[in-house]
Amino acid sequence: MVAGMHTRPHLVLSRSARCLGLAAAVSLVASPARADEGQWMPGQIVELDRAKLSAMGLELPLEQLWSDNTGLMRAAVNLSGCSAAFVSAEGLIATNHHCAHGAIQAVSSVEHDYLKDGFLARTRAEELPGKGLSVRVLERIDDVTAEVLAGAAELTDDRARAQAIDRARKQIVDACEKPGGGLRCEVAAFYNMSLFQRFTYRELRDVRLVYAPPSAIGEFGGEIDNWMWPRHTGDFTLLRAYVGPGGEPAERADANVPYKPDVWLPVAHSGVKAGDFVAVLGYPGNTERYLPLSEVERYASQIFPARIDLLGEWVAIFEELGATDPARAIKVASAKKGLANRLKNARGMLAGFAAIGLLERRRAEEAELEKWAADSGDRSHREALPALRKLSEERKDSFAHDYLLEQVPNGPNLLGLAIDLVRRARERQKPDLERSSGYMDRNEKKLWDRQERRLRDFDPEVDAHLLASVIARAQALPAAWKLDAFKDMSPEPVAARPGADGAKDMAAKSGSGRERYLKQARQLIARTKLLGEGKAKALFDAADPAALAASGDPFVALALALAPAIEAAEARAETRAGALSRLGPAYFSMLRKVRSGPVYPDANGTLRLSYASIQGYKPREGLVATPQTTLTGQMAKVTGEDPFTMPERVLAAVPKARESYWADPILGDVPIAFLSTGDTTGGNSGSPVINGRGEFVGLNFDRVWENIAGDFGYSERSRNIVVDVRYLLWLLDKVEDADALLQELGVGGLRVAGARAQVGEGAPGPAAAGPAPAHETCPQERRGCGCASGPESAPWWLVGGLLWLRRRRR
Repeated sequence: MVAGMHTRPHLVLSRSARCLGLAAAVSLVASPARADEGQWMPGQIVELDRAKLSAMGLELPLEQLWSDNTGLMRAAVNLSGCSAAFVSAEGLIATNHHCAHGAIQAVSSVEHDYLKDGFLARTRAEELPGKGLSVRVLERIDDVTAEVLAGAAELTDDRARAQAIDRARKQIVDACEKPGGGLRCEVAAFYNMSLFQRFTYRELRDVRLVYAPPSAIGEFGGEIDNWMWPRHTGDFTLLRAYVGPGGEPAERADANVPYKPDVWLPVAHSGVKAGDFVAVLGYPGNTERYLPLSEVERYASQIFPARIDLLGEWVAIFEELGATDPARAIKVASAKKGLANRLKNARGMLAGFAAIGLLERRRAEEAELEKWAADSGDRSHREALPALRKLSEERKDSFAHDYLLEQVPNGPNLLGLAIDLVRRARERQKPDLERSSGYMDRNEKKLWDRQERRLRDFDPEVDAHLLASVIARAQALPAAWKLDAFKDMSPEPVAARPGADGAKDMAAKSGSGRERYLKQARQLIARTKLLGEGKAKALFDAADPAALAASGDPFVALALALAPAIEAAEARAETRAGALSRLGPAYFSMLRKVRSGPVYPDANGTLRLSYASIQGYKPREGLVATPQTTLTGQMAKVTGEDPFTMPERVLAAVPKARESYWADPILGDVPIAFLSTGDTTGGNSGSPVINGRGEFVGLNFDRVWENIAGDFGYSERSRNIVVDVRYLLWLLDKVEDADALLQELGVGGLRVAGARAQVGEGAPGPAAAGPAPAHETCPQERRGCGCASGPESAPWWLVGGLLWLRRRRR
């Protein structure tokens, strides 16, 4: 599978090479990108270049975006690790389909497959529970650097230093949350642990599903199109947040009422076009732009190859076993989607490192850093680089062992459950503020929700293959890092058996050799008691090490045997964290002296803004990608086979799409997605994208392949992919007839207006009826590429043919 890493982008782009090549020929792409680098903290907004942003198209004062803990940015919320936004006064939330995927899966069954068929609540009483989802609404941000570092300043032992910092952060959080009222607080580190801020949130725990498109829309293109452009995925979902009758955060209850946000984003009535200003608001998860060279090299040589190897095997297990049983396919859907995304990301990172010469650039930079440190006369600067290199070398030694333990919770459900039961019982013997964060009292509900998901998604055959993979990988560890928990498990010879198509048995093709441990894995599953009604919950609630030891369960016994290795790995991580708290600030100060350009912290899951403009790009020599896609381009991709299918009711609505209000007059079609120069990463999924007036125009959902390595450094080819809100509105209007939602979104009066006459002329009113004018004639060979064309030349015959083929198959 690794060999395909370099060829996949070419294969995918070749689907649209005709479109892209011709786009280059007619020069439809915008001018080269401005340097729109930066994931800006709220407190930095008023310091940005007002003149530059105004010239780009921002019409709002910067203070209206954020000032004194209020502003438009507060409409963006954290949705269980994704981003989202309030888009109505009644608590309606817009986010990505893939961010709500697990919640949709949780309420799906073979009889009611909301993943496949989609879901629309026409009344609030019909809204479904969003299991596992919670919304964090930012209340305020405070600097707590002095409080965090006070107890660590004089400590020389690195582990003790890390523990002191961790204890101070927990104490600050505990004091913040004590008043109750649904407050949730976090202390985040910035600039390589030079700055610490406390974020106070209001956590809303009753979140309900309002609208989810069918997977043919929400996942159109699947993993083939993932990270690729052109893109035609309707990656959106609507949710609603509820609170208790008095406005207080509450668990789900019939008496709850919709949450009334202080700030929400109005939906833009007019669309966007190439060159327009946009801004991405959200909670980007993690970037590594201030890592030392030794760590970047470790990502290239160890971390990404290990991810590709392990995740490649696990995704194959989900795919091949899920294909044999519809109920199993639903159970594994979210895990498969998440791991497949991480797998493709790792492949893209390695390709991106090579494409942009990242390692060469960092080596040159490190040589410059060494010279600067030597000339500075500052001992902390001179010692930082050698000490950081030493830390990286130490991590290399234990990496295979630590990485396997780190990934086990993402694999076999029963083993992950047992590990959490054992960890919870062991941690409960300590005072709350001394426990590992995930096992503190404040996280108890979240921890049990994870176990409920594992039990709900458990499939014995899938778990057996995942467990066998873990055992095989544990047995392959270097002798010095063997795990005693698996020492008595001996491999068994297994002859590959022919399948129905003459292919070898799936397990015999695995890279880990898991087939030799499948029998033992199945035997462990057959003997477990954790699946008995209420058994896992009783052990969870008891949190008693003696009760666990006496349970006689084979998975609990395995978790008990693994516990010392897990805790030792965490102790090593603590020691490294303490060292980084000493060395990180000095290293960052050196980088600031050597690097030019904007200074903003790495992403860390806190609220940020990235300003941008809508622009295409050049993926490689000879190709130019235009910045918008349309229904016409989507129809050209539809084959009738996954992942390029489309519901018949959508196909039936497409021929008249250009007559709707949602059609773009320049494109001559309903837009689906657009590119911008936004600086984004994981966690920005679901981020609202606003125009220069602060209006909601789309949802960020991906980046282009050439920008995956942007986590390690911004590139001029940095492009994020945004689903245009007009595609959502067209579906709600012409396919779903969801009048109540359109009214709530403030666009109900537009659905009968017909096609608009022009884009972006202030506050639009109803446009004249009739088809949108063609601003450019689309040559026969470019139809379906997303360029504008007159109504007379639109390929609606293609839609009719697709409908005929669908009916014929049935």
